[in-house]
Amino acid sequence: MSGRFVRFAEIAGISAGLSIIFSDFASAGCWSALKSPEWQQISSIIATAKLCEQMPAGPNRTRRLEVTGVDFCTAPSGVSVTANVSLTCGSSTESFLQLSPMDGKVVATVTLDIGACRITDSNINISGQAGEVLSKLPQTQEFLRTWAQIRLSNLCGMR
Repeated sequence: MSGRFVRFAEIAGISAGLSIIFSDFASAGCWSALKSPEWQQISSIIATAKLCEQMPAGPNRTRRLEVTGVDFCTAPSGVSVTANVSLTCGSSTESFLQLSPMDGKVVATVTLDIGACRITDSNINISGQAGEVLSKLPQTQEFLRTWAQIRLSNLCGMR
């Protein structure tokens, strides 16, 4: 029960923060979430993405996912959100071969239609050693877009 309450509280807090953010877009072209009181909630939700787990083998566990920035900007068709993330993928403890960890940087940009509560466009770039592997997997872009849409739908359901 307490787990559900914590999850509900996280979504409610983010929803309230995003409502304030979206209402301020008309006057400011872009806004950085780093300076927001909601920063910890926003970064902790993004940090739940299990990106390394998309790899079929090798260092397929997310060991570190650090959100270094999130910017919200007005866009012709809604709101553009760009997240910058540092990532380390490592081998699972059950792996027969323990491979060296792989680092990477993720820059994910999604355009949101707030009224319809949906992602209308997305672009995810992954660099570094982890990016060399993840970028070649066809499911990576779709996984991240679906993951983001589920979080957005949760937030919209809280309004």
